[in-house]
Amino acid sequence: MDREEYEKLNEELEKPIDFESLVKSGALIQKGKSYYLGNKDLLPDYVGKKVKSLEQNKNGLKVTFYK
Repeated sequence: MDREEYEKLNEELEKPIDFESLVKSGALIQKGKSYYLGNKDLLPDYVGKKVKSLEQNKNGLKVTFYK
């Protein structure tokens, strides 16, 4: 990884996640304080890089993000 790639990745990771717009677009589904994967094709790349864990349960695929 060269410096340019590193800076681009760092910039993406610093960008905050706009949960409200992701829920409105259907990329995520909010149930209580938790988020579930709606349509993965609508999830921006920088958000996908912030996924900490995925857990299947009765409500669907629960997504946890790095802060």
